[in-house]
Amino acid sequence: MSMRHPSPFLALTLLGSLLLSACGGSGTNQAEEQPAFTLQLLHFSDADGSDSTALNSVAHLSGLISGFRSSYPQQTLLVSSGDNYIPGPRFNAANDSSLASLLGTPEVGRADMALLNALGVQASTIGNHELDLGTRQFTDIIKPAGSWVGAQFPHLSYNVDFSLDSNTRSLAVANGGSASDQKGKLSGWSTVKVGNETIGLIGAGSPVFKNITTTDGLDFKPTIASSNVDIDGLAAVLQRGVDEMSAAGINKVVLLAHMQTLDTEKALARKLRNVDIIVAGGSNTLLADSNDTLRTGDTAAGSYPYQTTDAAGQPVVVVNVDADYKYLGRFMAPFNAKGVLMPAHFNATLSGAWATSETGNQTAMTRVVELREGVKNVLRSKDGNVFGKTGVFLEGRRLAVRNQETNFGNLSADANLWYARLHDSTVQISLKNGGGIRSEIGEVVAAAGSTAGATLAPPKASVDSNRAAGDISQLAIETALKFNNKLWVMDISAQQLKQLLEHGVASLGSQGRFPQVGGMSFSYDASQTAQVLDGSFNVTTTGQRIRSLKVGNDVVVQNGVLQGNANRTFRLVTLNFLANRGDGYPFPATLSNLIDLTTAMTGGTAGGAASTSTATLGSEQDALMKYLKSLYASTAFNVADTLEENDTRIQNLGKRSDSVLN
Repeated sequence: MSMRHPSPFLALTLLGSLLLSACGGSGTNQAEEQPAFTLQLLHFSDADGSDSTALNSVAHLSGLISGFRSSYPQQTLLVSSGDNYIPGPRFNAANDSSLASLLGTPEVGRADMALLNALGVQASTIGNHELDLGTRQFTDIIKPAGSWVGAQFPHLSYNVDFSLDSNTRSLAVANGGSASDQKGKLSGWSTVKVGNETIGLIGAGSPVFKNITTTDGLDFKPTIASSNVDIDGLAAVLQRGVDEMSAAGINKVVLLAHMQTLDTEKALARKLRNVDIIVAGGSNTLLADSNDTLRTGDTAAGSYPYQTTDAAGQPVVVVNVDADYKYLGRFMAPFNAKGVLMPAHFNATLSGAWATSETGNQTAMTRVVELREGVKNVLRSKDGNVFGKTGVFLEGRRLAVRNQETNFGNLSADANLWYARLHDSTVQISLKNGGGIRSEIGEVVAAAGSTAGATLAPPKASVDSNRAAGDISQLAIETALKFNNKLWVMDISAQQLKQLLEHGVASLGSQGRFPQVGGMSFSYDASQTAQVLDGSFNVTTTGQRIRSLKVGNDVVVQNGVLQGNANRTFRLVTLNFLANRGDGYPFPATLSNLIDLTTAMTGGTAGGAASTSTATLGSEQDALMKYLKSLYASTAFNVADTLEENDTRIQNLGKRSDSVLN
């Protein structure tokens, strides 16, 4: 098992009394003030990546929680910092009738929520993926309905007004209540009794939610005018909630923050006052200390916990672990009688990132195993439904598709273009966002105990689902294209096309907006001026990063300058998410000659080949399924991914010379 200690609960027995009575620091000042109370904070977040990893890991995670909780029953708090689920196969599997005995009333997303209930989560903040299908779907998951019990804990976010949205309004309750009385409710901050101590819990969602998910009537403050978060403004909003807690006599405060980048949570730690612990979320960043045993191939991005001082000079920490239940975060937080953290008494042996195993259920909670197996049974049937073959690893991993051209990005963009041309042969180009590709199709194989030399391979065979090696299944497609956006076709001018691509490369570094394209090629120079938009999607600073752009034989940009008639148009297929200005893309408010392929596509065949799909007509899943069925049912797709310096469709001039116009 990939545990950090061979026998963690033996370690608890040996070290627990020492921690709670005296020690934890390693200096010579052992006559210092001793902790008045030590909180055992357990945390996780971001179960939004690999369904298989999350489902295989959650059983062992539940065993760790049980063991730690039983060791300190009067000192334990379990929280999540959001992204507890994501639309996709695991999410959709909860709608299957076979899960009625486990869920009461099956419906999408409810299996994930039932897992959190079984684990005993006491509060969570709201991540961006909770809102991917809108506030109606989110509230349908967390509120009780018939035999469905809903979330058995509150969702917290102080920097948003739930009363302004028609779906969340009915679930909103006043700040300051007890979390145990707020099951399935929404609030800014709540309290939890841990032993005889009152812990204040406050939530916060990133203002960038506006650009990356479906917020409907919710506006996470402070409202952003660009892609940058106003840290001072955000801290000022949250400080009001913390001050409310202080006025109520609460002197131990935990902030559940889903900020997407750990740097934002670190900055907040230094700006706020009277917040003791920030549980970060959204960045999938693994913090660990030197004696933590990590999963094979994993590397810590920093120390657990990150320590600094707040705006009043008091100690504050930030904690975070990697996603998909691969780790349970555990922080033993010693407080003095005034509710101030005592860094001299931090214990690195008990605190840190505790790795889970994907095999074995030795200490797992029975309810968790039942839920996990029910979902896996549904997924096995989808894994046996094959649409095509690949002889290569399809690169859809986050760090790749959000930073460069990949073979899977090309395949998906080309599938959308091919599909759109079945209805409209004049369609020339395809644009989608890298963030819409949620996983690879294939295997990352690393030798046990090795941190290097991983091999990327096509999907391995599955005996359980009777799927051969290299087969691309319904499950793989639904997992990779979780959002299953609609495909829209429209006319875009040459000038608008350049602005769209300028936006795609204006903010780099694993941004979901990074483009994946078909029917065109372009180069960009990140050292040039980035395009800037105002809050109404108007260009306020003209971008100079797109250096060359070619559509077929038409040179659109040369040496950074738009060529020819700026108003000439190209027929584009894109995702409805982007066309509706998702990820901040500056599509025009009125789309020219718009066709929604979900209503325009009527047949079940493609290109004369039988290509029955399981997806909604006119969706990106339907496009990829039928594209694969038509072109790669017997002959495998075999275009391997390339290093960035060898990419030709999207050329980063910091990595290679420009050959777009050649």
